Amino acid sequence: MRVAIFRPDEYARETAKLLEREGFQVLHAPMIEVEEQDVEVEDADFTIITSQTSARIALRRGLVRGKVVAIGPKTAEPLRERYEVAMPSKYDSSTLYREFRDVLAGKRVNLLRSDKGDPVLLKLSEICDLREYVLYRIVPAFGERQRKAVEEVASGRVDAAVFSSRMIVRAFMENAKRAGLLEKVVERLNEIVSIAIGPPTADELSKYGVSAEMPEEYTFEGVLALLKRLRSP
Repeated sequence: MRVAIFRPDEYARETAKLLEREGFQVLHAPMIEVEEQDVEVEDADFTIITSQTSARIALRRGLVRGKVVAIGPKTAEPLRERYEVAMPSKYDSSTLYREFRDVLAGKRVNLLRSDKGDPVLLKLSEICDLREYVLYRIVPAFGERQRKAVEEVASGRVDAAVFSSRMIVRAFMENAKRAGLLEKVVERLNEIVSIAIGPPTADELSKYGVSAEMPEEYTFEGVLALLKRLRSP
């Protein structure tokens, strides 16, 4: 079974190894790139960190204040070496908002994330002193690697495609459009196993007419479990 992944290079290596250990072939082409921003933060009672990239930047620059709420175990892992970290039961912004709004009420809260973060977390400003800090911008990647990946999907040489964010979906579809293959790609994605990590990503795919599976756990470990289940006779 050949699986396409579209994460940035720095994270895709680990994901590819995870899949290859279980006998999957991997096609990888990053559909997005990261541009870091210069940020200084104020003191806070809590820091919300929504991605591995945000965690990496925040640790390197010393931007964490107070207790930490992180979305997902991969985001939490490096933070736990220095900070107390809590996580929502599902690794998405809507669950974090529902489960932590009472904990955060009346507190000073720093929100560290990308420029494409889920707007649902901004609703926390109704109950706490919320400060949003954009640590990085997400920009689409266009080039030969991306074009070839789109062609592989369009030609039917991929059995599954994994999308881990809304921006990756948008960038992939824009690459397909530039290659003149958007209609064909959408058709193929509905024929193969298309996987979305989390509801926002699934919603983004649905805007293009693609119906996607979602893992029970919104991580690549969850994706692996789903792929193994789908592969079993």
